[in-house]
Order: sequence, then C-alpha cells, then structure tokens
Amino acid sequence: MDEEEYFIVIKSKDRTSEIASYEQLGANIQVTYLSTPNPYNYYASDVIILSNPTIRVITKEQVVLHRENPLNNVMRVLDFGPRVRVCFKDGTRRGYEAEYVRIENSGVKTSDALKIMEYWRAISVHIKSGEEQSEMEDFLKKQFGKLSFVRPESVLSHYVSGSPVNIDTSVELQPIFPFRYNLSQKVALDQALRSKISIIEGPPGTGKTQTILNILANLTVMQQKKVAVVSGNNAAVQNVRDKLEAEGYPFLVAALGNKKNKDSFFANLPVAVVNGWESELPEEELLSKIQELDGHITRLMKLDVEKARLKQQLSAYVLEQKHFENYFSKQDIEPLEKLSFYRETPERMLEFMKDSHLAVRKGKEAGLLYKFKLFVKHGFTEYKYLREQGVDVILNVQRKFYILRIEELSDRIEQIEQELESASYLPLLKEHQQCSAQLFRHKLHEKYCNLPRENCTADDYRQSKNFKSFINYYPIVLSTTHSLRNCIPENDLFDYVIIDESSQVDLVTGALALSCCKHAIIVGDTKQLPQIVTMEIEQVVGNAASAGIDEAYNYFQHNLLSSMLALYGDNIPKVMLKEHYRCHPRIIQFCNQKYYNGDLVTFTAEEEADMPLLIYRTAPGNHLREVTRGEKRGKFNQRELDVIEGEILAGLEEVAAGQSEIGFVTPYRKQVEKAAGQFTEDIESDTIHKYQGREKPIMIMSTVLDQTRSGKVGMKFVNNPCMINVAVSRAQNKFILVTDHALFRKYGNEIGDLTRYMEYSTLDENVVESEIVSIFDLLYKEYSAKLHVFRERAKGFNTSRFKSENLMEALLIELLQEPAYSGFTFGNQILLKNLIKNVDKLEDQERQYIKNRASVDFVIYHKLDMTAALAIEVDGFEFHENKPEQLERDKMKDDIFKKYGLKLKRFATNESSEERKIRELLDDIMQSG
Repeated sequence: MDEEEYFIVIKSKDRTSEIASYEQLGANIQVTYLSTPNPYNYYASDVIILSNPTIRVITKEQVVLHRENPLNNVMRVLDFGPRVRVCFKDGTRRGYEAEYVRIENSGVKTSDALKIMEYWRAISVHIKSGEEQSEMEDFLKKQFGKLSFVRPESVLSHYVSGSPVNIDTSVELQPIFPFRYNLSQKVALDQALRSKISIIEGPPGTGKTQTILNILANLTVMQQKKVAVVSGNNAAVQNVRDKLEAEGYPFLVAALGNKKNKDSFFANLPVAVVNGWESELPEEELLSKIQELDGHITRLMKLDVEKARLKQQLSAYVLEQKHFENYFSKQDIEPLEKLSFYRETPERMLEFMKDSHLAVRKGKEAGLLYKFKLFVKHGFTEYKYLREQGVDVILNVQRKFYILRIEELSDRIEQIEQELESASYLPLLKEHQQCSAQLFRHKLHEKYCNLPRENCTADDYRQSKNFKSFINYYPIVLSTTHSLRNCIPENDLFDYVIIDESSQVDLVTGALALSCCKHAIIVGDTKQLPQIVTMEIEQVVGNAASAGIDEAYNYFQHNLLSSMLALYGDNIPKVMLKEHYRCHPRIIQFCNQKYYNGDLVTFTAEEEADMPLLIYRTAPGNHLREVTRGEKRGKFNQRELDVIEGEILAGLEEVAAGQSEIGFVTPYRKQVEKAAGQFTEDIESDTIHKYQGREKPIMIMSTVLDQTRSGKVGMKFVNNPCMINVAVSRAQNKFILVTDHALFRKYGNEIGDLTRYMEYSTLDENVVESEIVSIFDLLYKEYSAKLHVFRERAKGFNTSRFKSENLMEALLIELLQEPAYSGFTFGNQILLKNLIKNVDKLEDQERQYIKNRASVDFVIYHKLDMTAALAIEVDGFEFHENKPEQLERDKMKDDIFKKYGLKLKRFATNESSEERKIRELLDDIMQSG
C-alpha cells in the first residue's frame, strides 16, 4: 500500500509498506502481503486503516519533535489523525502515534528578533579567530547558518525576544552541598534552580568553581538534569573537570568541544566506580538531617560574615590610627591622658565633636548654656582648656575615638568567635558537608551500580539511539561556547547551560550556546577583562543602532554578561559572590575599594608582620623601547626586567618555596617574550589577559611605560580598570609593582590609584611628601553621619541654616556614586587642623584661626589614599556676604588653602549650576593630578 495515502496498523504495528491489498469481510479484514499470495484474516478490532492524510511540509523554520526529542532532516509530515507518518530527506519514512508528535515553529519570529539574528549572522561571516579555525574553515559562519530554527523554549529565543525572566518561586528545593559553600553561594544556587536565566557575579577569589560544583551536584544527580558547562576557551572549564576528578567524580563528565578533546575523551571513556557508596541511612533521613543542620549553619554563617566584616573594619581603623598617630606626634599638642567624660565610648566622642562644632558654628562656645550642656550630657569640665586650646581638645578626642573604636571592634570580634566556637560552627559545617556528600554518593550508587558502561564513539554517540544513554551516563558536558551545538544532536536541548567567564564570551558564540539550553546560568564579572573583538568588522556590517537593534545586543559594545545586565537590569535574578578566599586582605582591599564598592568580605588572614605590597620604581630615565618592524613588534622595558632579576627575585627566595610560586604579568606581549628569555622557566610569565583565571602566591607586575611619547601613547591601554583588577587579584600573598619613577604618580588613572593605595597601606611617611594630610576617612564618615542625623532631626526646630549644606551633601552623594567619580569620597565639617600637616607657612592670626577650630564644610578626597583633592564651602547670604567679620574669616581661609595648594571652591546659596561646576572641577583634578 502507498504510504503516502494509507496508514495501516495491525495489532499495534505499522504494516503499511508490507501490504499489497486488503478487503473488509464482515467482522474481519482480509490482508494480502507483498511477501506471500496467501491472504490473512484479522479481527476488525485488531486493524486500523487510515487514509487521505493532511500533508504538512516542514520548512527550515520548523522542527518535528517525537516525545520532545527532535527528528531531524524531515521533509514533510503526513497527518492521518490518530497516527502520523514522518518522511525524511533520505527517503525513509517512520510512523508514530500522533499524540507524541508535534511540529514546532522557530522561537525567533518577531521582526526585532529576526533583525538581531541577521546582525549576528552577518558578523559571524567575518570572524576568523577561534580555536576551531584550524579544524574547520568558516566554523562560526557554518554554525550560525544552522540557526534558521531556534527552539521556542531555548534561552536564545527568550533572550532575543527580550521576554521577562521567569522565576518559579513555587519550586520546593532541598539543596545539598557536597562541596564547600557559603551564604552568597547558597543564594546563587537557589536562584539558579528557580530561574530561566540567572546571573552569578563572581569577583576574584570568591569561589565560582565551588558554586558551579554544588549547582551541578543538585541538577545532575538530585534532579536528573543534563547540563553543559562552557566558556570561551577550554582552560576555564578544565578547572571544573579537574576538581570533579580530584573529588572522585570524573565519570560524571564528558569533556567534549573541539575534535582534539573529543578524540581524547572517547579514547579513554571514564567508568563509574561507586563501590561502597551506598548509604546505611535512608535517603529521607539524610535529607532531614541536612535540612536540620542547614537551619543552624545559616545563622552561624551570618555571624561568621559579620566577624569577617568587622575584621576588615578593624584593619582599616588600625591603619588609619597609625596615620593619625604619625600626624599627632608632629603637632605641638599636649596629650590628655584622662578626658573628663561620664562614659568613654566612640559614640560619646563623636557626639562631643558634634556639639562642639555646632557651638562654635553658632558662636556660643563661651556661653553658660553650652558649658552646662557639656557637663550634663558628657560630664566634661575642662572649660578653660577647651576655650584656650579648643582644637587640641578635639584632636585628643579624635585620638581617643580611634582607641575606643578599635577596642569596641576587637571585643565584638572576640564575642562572635566565642559564640561560633560554643555553637560548634566548624564541626557543624563539616557534618553538613559529610551528610551532603553521603547522600550525593548514595544517589550515584543507585544510578550507576547496575548501569552498563558506555561503548559509543565520537562518530556515533550523537545518534538518537545512542545519545539518550550517553547523556544519562555523562550528564555533564564540557565544551567551548563555539562547539557546544556540535556536542549534541541537532535541535536537542540541555536542561541547563552554565556559561563561565561570561565577560569573555562574545554575543555570537554566546548565542550558539544559548540556542541549545532551556535554562542558562551566566557566571562572570564585569569588572574583569571582557572579550576581544575585531572592531574593523563593524565597518563592514554596520552598527547595531543603524540597524534598529537594541544597544544591549551590540556585538562590539557588549559581552554576554554585560548584554544580559543591559537588557534586563534589576529584573534578572543575580547575586554577587562576596566572600573572598584568595588574596591577602590588603591586596584584595584595593580591588574591593576601587572596583567592588567595598562589598567583598575577606576571609583570608592578616598578620602584623606581613608585607604584602611592594613598589619598585626604576631610576629616572627613559627605559621604554618599541619594536616597530618585523613580525614580533611591541613595547618592552629592559630596565624593569633587570630590577626584577637583580633586586626582587633574590629576595623572594627567602619567602617562596620555589620560583614556581612566582608569576609575572604585564600588559605587553613583547615584555612577556623578553621576560621568558631572561627569567627561569619556573616563573610563569604571561600577559594580564592570559592570566585571568589563574593565581600565584607571589605576583610581579611590570608596567613597561615611561615618560616618553611612546609611553604616554600607551597610557590608555595600560590604564584599563579591568586589566589592573585582574593583575592585582592574581596575587595570593604578595603583589609587587615595578614601574616608572614618576609616570603614574598623578591621580585619575588606574595605576596611579594603585600606587597611592600601596603607599598609604605601607605607612611610609617618606613616600607621600604633600603638606596636605589625610582627613581620616573612617573617623569623619562617622562624624558626618552624626551631623547628618542631627540635621534631619533639627529640620523642625528652625535650623534652616543647615538646609543649603544638606542639599550640597545630597548632590555630592549622588555625584560620587557615578562610575566616573568612584575614586572619590567626601567628609563634612573637616577641621583645618586635620588637613594641614604643619603651620609653618601661616601668619600668627591664621594659626590662631586654625586653633579656634576653623573647619571647612566639605572635603572631597581620593578614596584610596585619603588625601584631600577639593574643599567646598557653602556660603549663605546672611551668614557670609551680609557679615563683614565673616567675610574676613572667609578670606583668611582662602589664603590658607592657597598657601598649601589645596583647591577651595565656594558656592553661594544665591548662585546656580553647582552640579556642572563640581563636575568640571573633578574632571580637571583627574586630568591634571
């Protein structure tokens, strides 16, 4: 019988192609087969005869699915009602029950989504780089050419359509953690298991791989999902494989990707060895125990994070106290051994400073009411000393504030440590992980104890009859984003794809990975190095804006991570991993302050004797050379290499177990080549771009540039925030910067900020020679907060004199939150005495003015070494222009600032354009230093 016209089922089996004819004989049907002339009689109830099908021609924008598995190379589907016949391009036909077959249209169908795909497709034609190019010409072009059909349930369809991210809060999770974890990693796992797309922002050393391992354990073993882990290169995903292998789970992973990896994997297929992994405790009991432990541990983890944050604060206060004591010792001030206060607390010291400031500001410091307030509120009775040496009293109070705050922090840290110890925090953590691992292994034993080993090859594993068993045995597939579609049958989907180092994944290869998954977990860090794109391609294909495409999909402006953030903003589930475990606290604190807004919580230890930061400056002279001819062009600096070899490496032998613990990074490939020829092979030398994802106990960075024209041309390349962040955060115990003696000294650039931070952290008083000293950031932040609270409270009590300052404060808060000004912070009501190191340049009247607790309304200062950059005064008409005596004091203050080279900008309350003027001042400071 013609299979195009008939579908005949006999006893549940499609026999159409075997039948020559049939005839209805009462309650029976007589069937004659092609293989024999003798007819066969069947009960009519055993035979289904269908005819006159509806023909569905399958286009390239459609795919046919059987039980949700794609049937590829389909030409048409013959719909017979309860049955369908699928006709393939090779001439074969197969029959199926209609309820299990459906035709799916491409998920990319809106005009905007089609434009995006065409834009990326045009770019893929011109991309010639990539590891697969040695194996397959125009690899990306061919891969992208196959994306005429995109599964509607794929993340790619969701992403190019700009559909809202689905979060299923109804899912009940009972996560296990067979690998070490912390609070933010737990949140990351929770959102990853509930969301269509989720983002895990992983700053350096925050345990991205640990997070991925726990996600894999829950998805592949507890939920039986198939998962791919990909990145832009094989090195990034190799870390996942290595750690699973080290923990005894190599059989979960199929390391695929390019042809070389596939051949290596199939030449030695991993075999599951699960002997002895069966648990004596029932699964339900283990789960219950894990949940019970989790409840205790979460509270203790929060305490542990609080302790780590307090230790960071303590370290910062101790450092600032050392700067203050260094400053205090140079002042002609009589130390007060005993302050007359009822109760000495840091809050009392701040409150006293606030009350004193307000009294001076209102001209009531000599009044009886003020003295009475000091006595009643603070128990202070040294009125004469306060009147004659007011600024000295305040400096003593400031000094006492540091002592008390440090004591307070130390006491709280000790209290938390005792609480954690009494609650058996570490044993509970260990027990929780052991129970999780026990359940994890038990589930693996259940699955693999009787599961036949795989015997497929690289050539046949993707066939539909083989792939189901293959992906069941190896539920984790490792690949690059380029090659992932080649790792599974055409149009098949992983349940999840985890894209690691996503800031280095471009949108074209990222789209390939997103096309073959139902859920995506995007792991990366926008503050680390992005992908490298060839900008010349834009001249050929045009830009996204001219094509009417949303900027979020711009190949030349975005990587996969930044694109997702630009597209969804706060509407996509994301978590930042905050607990840091790699670097010495003082090393990572630079990255923390400069790039992560102070959000990282350091869990590494700090010893008093540690010297984690060192700067070596080359002798004055132009040492940069540039090779401009030949194949190996580039910049190098032989003097910096000689300093490393002659002065640094010999000293490091005492602290390093061997030179294999030492890494060398530089922005320039030519410098790497020179270093490789000069240093021993044990020292791992590479460009900063290539070092991302690696780490060493000791890192040496060479900046190469000097003050020649060629050096200044290279400033933009070297002063890349992502590059400096990566370079510094590679160092575990010691970071050494080798640089020009003066080029990076000025503010407004990344290495300038780095050197300032390193100088401040080393407390070398001979390094910073300015006569303007630190305004003691931490002290004044708390002091400013006290004043702000008072101002808010005083709004209803006719103290409108503070309104203009409140408005200025609000403007500064808003401005300094912008990325362009993130290197600045500010304090308010700063004593001039705390700004000026010595008063040698001043006249007697000016010195007396400072002694009388003269202050400035606001000081903007450089965040990383806390030196003043710009002072701001807010001048109300009645208090300034309408008071001749105040105008005299204003002029004196202006003269003092001029003598010490510190910028002071006055803003009268009857003027305008304050924001524009402050922006111009800050821009000028960043440019001129």
